[in-house]
Parts: sequence; structure tokens; C-alpha cells
Amino acid sequence: MGIDGITRENLVPRRIEPLRSAQPWQPDIWLVRGDTGPVVVKDYRPRGFLYRFFVGLPSTWNEARIYRKLAGIGGIPRCHGTLDRYAIVIEYIDGRNASKVKPGELPHEFFHRLKRIVDAVHERRIVLCDLRNKKNVMVSRTGEPYLIDLCTAFERGRRWNLIRNWIYGIFHQDDDLGLAKLKRRLAPELLTPEEADQLDRGLFMQKEAVAIRNVCVRWLKRFVSR
Repeated sequence: MGIDGITRENLVPRRIEPLRSAQPWQPDIWLVRGDTGPVVVKDYRPRGFLYRFFVGLPSTWNEARIYRKLAGIGGIPRCHGTLDRYAIVIEYIDGRNASKVKPGELPHEFFHRLKRIVDAVHERRIVLCDLRNKKNVMVSRTGEPYLIDLCTAFERGRRWNLIRNWIYGIFHQDDDLGLAKLKRRLAPELLTPEEADQLDRGLFMQKEAVAIRNVCVRWLKRFVSR
């Protein structure tokens, strides 16, 4: 089954350029030529079996599900679907990520629009979880904000799911701090005293969570690089 003329069989000859250099602990991300224009393909298939099965399969399923939940929100790229259980096809946003933007380069309205996008995501009971990574914020060629890489996003649980909802609440705050962090770097004049204070204090157990995450990432890199 193909998407915009792209199939697993013709994926390689349709590749235009890599959007991220391949690493053994990350999926390949390629700009690919579709029948109606370029699209982005995030592909876990080239990775080893264990990583492909235990990371790639659930990540592809979750990201496609999150994109469906957020369909129609301006600033969220459109998901065209999954090529197979290891690859997802996403709308290509022509632009650059926020890590390549210099302070003072973006108008204040950009950050207001970005905040409205994040609020719209939260209204659908979704948290992004990785908004602190400025590479996940895109600036289109027309200056519009977009959010990309939703594989770690997740949905609020049912009322009885106390643990999931507690985690959801933490990441809801973390999304807001991600916005504040971006403002501190690119437009510090927009940072409110409350946001600056929260950034300095951080979230409850944040340092511990980051330390655990870093250990897990190092382990994963060693594991898949064997």
C-alpha cells in the first residue's frame, strides 16, 4: 500500500536528501519525492531488530495516533499515514528549526502564535513532552511556527488513571516551560517574572528525571551500537 506514490519498494530511489544524519539509536528521516510534492519519511526499518521492534514499532504507532488526534490544528503538520509499521509519512514544512534562529530574529507575534498552538494541543488532552528541544519547533519560510516530532507525546488518561494523569500534569507544565525557555533564548523581553522564576526553580523531581533519562539514553546507544 502506497502513500502519494511512495511504497516501501520505491522508497530508496525517491529519496531526495537526509533531514537528519543516521544514527544507530534513531530513525532515518528523509525528504522524499511524493507524487504531489516532497514529504518527510521517518523510518525505523534500517535499525537492528531489537530496536526496530521494541522502539520503532510502538513509536510509529504512537506518533501516527497523536497526529490523528491533533488533525486540524494549525501549526501541526499533516500526517499522511504509515508506510508500514516502521515508517510514518508526514507533511514537509519548508523552513528551519528554532536552533538555527538568532536572538531577536523572530517577531513577538511568532511566540504568541506558538503559544496558541500549544494551548490547542493541550485542549485535546495531549502533552508534547519534548518542547524544551528547540529542534522540535519549526519556523516556516513564511515565518509561521510549527511543532514537529511527536513520537513522545501522549494523551491524558481516564479519570481513574491517577498515575498517568499525574505524569500528564508534569509534562503539561514542562510544555509551558519549553515555551519559556525558547523565549529566554530568542526573545527574553517577552519572558515574564513568573516564567523566569519557574525556569530557575524547575519542576519537582526534574533533575532526577533528566539524570535517569540520560542514563537510559547512554544505555540505549551502547545497546543498539553493538
